[in-house]
Amino acid sequence: MKRTMLIAITLLALLPDVAKGQWTFDIMSVEAYINDHKKQRSLLLARSTLEYSNQLLHEYSREETGRYKEVNIDLDRYTRAFDVIDVMYQSLRTVLNVKDTYSSVSDRIGDYKTMLEAFHEKILKHGNIEPSDALILTINEKAIRDIANEGEHLYKSVSDLVLYATGAAACSTSDLLMVLESVNKSLDSIEQHLNRAYIETWRYIQVRIGYWKSKIYRERTKREIIDGAFGRWRNAGRLDY
Repeated sequence: MKRTMLIAITLLALLPDVAKGQWTFDIMSVEAYINDHKKQRSLLLARSTLEYSNQLLHEYSREETGRYKEVNIDLDRYTRAFDVIDVMYQSLRTVLNVKDTYSSVSDRIGDYKTMLEAFHEKILKHGNIEPSDALILTINEKAIRDIANEGEHLYKSVSDLVLYATGAAACSTSDLLMVLESVNKSLDSIEQHLNRAYIETWRYIQVRIGYWKSKIYRERTKREIIDGAFGRWRNAGRLDY
């Protein structure tokens, strides 16, 4: 036993200094190594967490972007649907307005013709003509001129509508609605001009037939007006002594 211990001590004494350093235990170096390992693990953990968070955010953003696109597509689809409904409503209103306007104008023209024929039979045919009867011509001339102007606008609007309907001209929803509204406006204006002329003519004819006073409604010359005014002034200023 003693012999074995002596051999071991002799071998340790013969070892070089480098080999001896391998058997030393440096506490400071070991602690530094451990701290550095902890820092590296912390950095790796933080990096892994950030990468995973970015991945989740990317997936969420992609999902939300897809939803946003879907919502926009749906909204655009609904908007276009409402535009189509609006165009259909305006088109239907135009069709109904054309039919209603035609019926109203046709009936009014029939009434107009009956009224003028009655006036001719009761007044003009008997030679009972007054200068103020020219008022009927003035009323009708103005009505025909106004209706002709609206007819030109109506023709232009209908022509544009035909171009849009056949695809010969580019057309947006707003353009189509504007054309349809222009058609409706022209139809309404034509009916209004005709009704206004009818009422004015009817009012004159009623007075002319039933309650006519030629001294009130007769047109007078400037000379007659001046003489009448001067005569009233002279009579009013006359002094009787």
